[in-house]
Amino acid sequence: MKVGIVGGGISGLTAAYILAQNHHEVTVFEKSQELGGLVASFTQKGWQWPLEHFYHHFFSSDQELFDLAKKLKIENKLFFKKPKTSIYLEGKIYRFDNPQSILSFPKLNLFDKFRTGLTTAFLKVNPFWQPLEKITAQKFLQMTMGKKTFKLIWEPLLQSKFGPFAQQIPTSWFWTRIKKRSFALGYFEGGTNTLISSLKTAIEKNGGQVLNNQEVTCLKPTGKKVEITVDQKKQSFDQILATVSPQTLLKITPSLKGESFKKLQSIGSLCLVLELKESFLKDKTYWLNINESSFPFVAVVEHTNYIDKSHYNNEIILYVGGYYPTSHPFFKMNKEEIYRKFLPYLEKINPNFNFKLSTLNFELFTENYAQPVPGLNHSSDLPSIKTSLPGLYWCSLDHVYPEDRGVNYAIKLGKEVANEILKTTEK
Repeated sequence: MKVGIVGGGISGLTAAYILAQNHHEVTVFEKSQELGGLVASFTQKGWQWPLEHFYHHFFSSDQELFDLAKKLKIENKLFFKKPKTSIYLEGKIYRFDNPQSILSFPKLNLFDKFRTGLTTAFLKVNPFWQPLEKITAQKFLQMTMGKKTFKLIWEPLLQSKFGPFAQQIPTSWFWTRIKKRSFALGYFEGGTNTLISSLKTAIEKNGGQVLNNQEVTCLKPTGKKVEITVDQKKQSFDQILATVSPQTLLKITPSLKGESFKKLQSIGSLCLVLELKESFLKDKTYWLNINESSFPFVAVVEHTNYIDKSHYNNEIILYVGGYYPTSHPFFKMNKEEIYRKFLPYLEKINPNFNFKLSTLNFELFTENYAQPVPGLNHSSDLPSIKTSLPGLYWCSLDHVYPEDRGVNYAIKLGKEVANEILKTTEK
């Protein structure tokens, strides 16, 4: 069977790997120079390891990742650490990543802390997410953790993450962030590019092709085949898997009905990556959540407080990122404009830091389709991986619900759709 895969992200590469292993003729078309999608990487002179455009790490519960790494024989390159996570609130940084730090948090009284701990424990052990999608996270957290805790801790993060959609987010989304996450965070030696390059090698070893700079502009059913147009050249395949956003899928597939996509909402993401001479978060915080609604970003991540700076020419790597509607003015700004926009707020976090003397370089990365926006009873709105067109399959960030976006769930989704395609050969 001849299979074409549109998109060289984790789901597409995972599906291609499984299909190629099962002796099918697979071709992956990736429009960019780099593979990986949201985990694509870049490098700079003197760096030993490439770095992701957007901050990434793994959790100890990521079983799909472990299984795939073992099959690719790179499990020995996966390691875990327990870096420090904090929140920035009312002009100060507070550690907020373990029971001890939560108990010592001065902004909540003992009863508030007890309710927070009890609610977190309930979400951690509760396996039933379906009832939780019937109530908004805002209402649930106010009822369980209390209005003060919600206002201080969770409301700023929901607003920074989802903006105008914050009040519609179901508790099921919040549940998966508590249920699936761990204190220990994982990373590959060589970055996530180790996983991507291993997948590419395995696909090619099994006779598949992985093509960069190949943008698919049209998908069209022709008889029992599906035709792909790339650079005005047409190729026919028995099956097609598109791993793109809903908007892109409708754009390149004019004959596909879009009624089922109308309820799907999403927002974009932006990351400014700074290369510095010295550490910015002096208390060794790796991940700093910004609990201030006035700030234009939601997280400051000092990657080199987690991964040794020797892999990056002894430079300090600092991510500053946020989520925004695709119509946001930030998506029309260049990296210098974003840097100037973010700088006053970074200086509030560390007033003693001299960016003029310490900044070596900075890069800007954007993605319009970065975070699906679920609503109440969202499972009833989920799209199928089988489209209305015979031979055309689709998987995207919208398909991982109730889980949140992440490499582990992209792998899981790639396996699922590959197995669906394989079923067609069994009939």
